[in-house]
Amino acid sequence: MYKSFTAYIEYAAITLKERLSREIDTKRTIHLAYIDQASRLRSITEELENSKEFKTLASNFSIALGREQKEGGKEYYALRNFFRRSGLYLGIFDGKAVNVDELFDKLSSVFRERLVRVVTLRLIEEVYFPEESIEFGGFTIQRFSKAEWDELVGNRINSVFYPYAQFDTDKLCEYWFIKEESYKKTEQKDFFLMELGITWGDLFRVSRTLPDRVMQLLALFDWESEWIAETDDIKQDIGWLRFSTPVTIRLIDDIFETPYRCPDLSSLEFLPCYDPMGEEIGEAPSFPINLGEKDLERLRTIVMEVQGFVNSVNFEECGWEFLNVAMGYLAKAFTSDDLEQLLWHMTVLDALFGESNEVVESLRRRVANVFGKNETEKKTLRKTIRDLYTFRSDLVHGNVFKNEIFKGHLREARRIARNSVVWVLNFLAIIHKELAQENIPLENYPKRGEFLSLLDFNKSGLERLRMLVEKLPKNFPNLS
Repeated sequence: MYKSFTAYIEYAAITLKERLSREIDTKRTIHLAYIDQASRLRSITEELENSKEFKTLASNFSIALGREQKEGGKEYYALRNFFRRSGLYLGIFDGKAVNVDELFDKLSSVFRERLVRVVTLRLIEEVYFPEESIEFGGFTIQRFSKAEWDELVGNRINSVFYPYAQFDTDKLCEYWFIKEESYKKTEQKDFFLMELGITWGDLFRVSRTLPDRVMQLLALFDWESEWIAETDDIKQDIGWLRFSTPVTIRLIDDIFETPYRCPDLSSLEFLPCYDPMGEEIGEAPSFPINLGEKDLERLRTIVMEVQGFVNSVNFEECGWEFLNVAMGYLAKAFTSDDLEQLLWHMTVLDALFGESNEVVESLRRRVANVFGKNETEKKTLRKTIRDLYTFRSDLVHGNVFKNEIFKGHLREARRIARNSVVWVLNFLAIIHKELAQENIPLENYPKRGEFLSLLDFNKSGLERLRMLVEKLPKNFPNLS
């Protein structure tokens, strides 16, 4: 295979140099159209990949992989991608020397276990951050320059060989992205298998789909920022902003694979920009959420502390799975529109404070006990939750709404649901820290129903309950 590999590279180098340097006799040729360099290079490359030298190499490549020799098989396309994406053809075009042994070593990686980098980038629309790159441990929020984007997506190679995968990096460099990196191990490449990550039985199952952990963490932050004045007027449409992620880009650093198609960016809204004299100088995206340094510090604190807690304890083992569910529905509400927000925010409260076959009154009392500082505040909270649950009940049961629903109701549902998740996270983090120091096994941690029982009492009631527990007979509830 090495012999046919070097033979093809020599053939490709000679052919490319000859074809690209050939002068056109302008005296005897009528130019009907201009053919750009990319089109010329792509055309010559396609001829090379149909040559006898390439077919011989592809045949030897199939044999080395233990495959049947088949012209035009998947090994052929993998080899074609390898030479295009490794930069061989562009290197020869640019006059660079080819290191045959180094290139062959890259090709040989297909026969052994290797790590393939997978980068997922989600565009954050509507938010301007005060820093170009913000590290959160498990993920990063980052804005890339045009040069960084061109390098990251391989734009020059794509412009020649994969035009459908050429990104508009002038647009992308205006936005921040949620960046996640992972590595997957691959053994000898099997080009006939497609890794779906699911089994045959999974195709027929319907599961609960919730946003991932990154979105759950970001949904905990109050994106409206401190500069937006709070209001108690339910009819005012202010007080809650959020971002959206309309574009997702997935990059797999595997030169044997065909790159993914560039996503559609037409939905991104760009507005005219003007200089101080009022002259239009171009276009740029709008950022209604403009975070300051203090906002960013609060975002860091919330994400890092919650991330540290959820990574330190196995929720399933200690019986706290309900917290995963609540965080998932909070993120689902964050990404939903209109009345769906109300539905999922109320589901968050059910996941945290509700119980099966229980009246809403208990849930109202628990939320009021958590956030109400006095009886007046508790009464207001109970009324607000009652109104929101009435809307939710009418929605899910198909009833006609008896009262008007304003965006302020959605704002209140969001505020109560978000604060509730943050409160429970904080409470359980404190409990976990104390119990971990005492080496209490996770299976012995207090369960959801037990901590809900605490919320049914106010502070004075809990004091009396504590005294009662201390005086319980040894064999309680069995008494002699």
